[in-house]
Amino acid sequence: MNPVVSIIVPFCNEEKYIADSIESLLNQTYSNIEIVLVNDHSTDKSREVCLSFTDPRVKYYEKFDIPNGRAYSRNFGIEKSTGDIITFLDADDTCMNDRIELQLNKLIELGIKNTMCGCWVQREGLQNSLMRMPVKHDDILKGFTRQYNRTTIVGATIMAHRDVFLKYKYKTKFKFYEDWDLLVRLGESNEIRFVNVDKPLYTYMIRIKGTKFQQDWLDYNIFMRDCQSRRLRNLKEFDSPEEMFSELKKNDKIRYSVYRFFEKLIQVKRYLRI
Repeated sequence: MNPVVSIIVPFCNEEKYIADSIESLLNQTYSNIEIVLVNDHSTDKSREVCLSFTDPRVKYYEKFDIPNGRAYSRNFGIEKSTGDIITFLDADDTCMNDRIELQLNKLIELGIKNTMCGCWVQREGLQNSLMRMPVKHDDILKGFTRQYNRTTIVGATIMAHRDVFLKYKYKTKFKFYEDWDLLVRLGESNEIRFVNVDKPLYTYMIRIKGTKFQQDWLDYNIFMRDCQSRRLRNLKEFDSPEEMFSELKKNDKIRYSVYRFFEKLIQVKRYLRI
């Protein structure tokens, strides 16, 4: 079995790092790949860097006529891809040269149509640590319902059959947490078996203390949890964090206060790296 694996690489203004990301993919031990680069409204020289690669496996696309955002970019990249298997790489990260081979082998072993495979992650940069995550399905699912220490599989590492991503698309209402929302919905579907390769195949570069301390990042954290809660209660999801907080402030002041307090706890946890 030798399927084409499409690696979706969305980017916006990553001229400093994207060449290293592409090189790490071109050096994979599994060579039947295509690298789908999705330019998400970049204004730097990322385009020139991407077009400097002449390997025919590198495919470059621009989505300037589509709203910016990672959910839009990932859905767009999946639509443009040709492989039966889909995975991802953030444009400022890299991966080990056997990542695609080992994750694909795990899919084939467990069932290529209904398995989603991640891997352990090596953090580098401002924080150097190894993210060891559970490898068994039931243990991975437990993280989807916990309030803290939820990460049992990392969204940037996931690999699955393209039919999974076509059926369960990334929701574009999420500016952040689009990957975690997808994982939680897949867990709720009971259609997917989750697994992690117990080896650090993905290198996550932590460069600045930025995004995760912005208010809108915190708002989307709560918004994602509220969407999950409302699905479990058979209620309609809100369309945005703004709508959620506005409606709760008027109609459910207790839940509104709890959410705002929980945001503060998340913020403290992030600063202290608990």
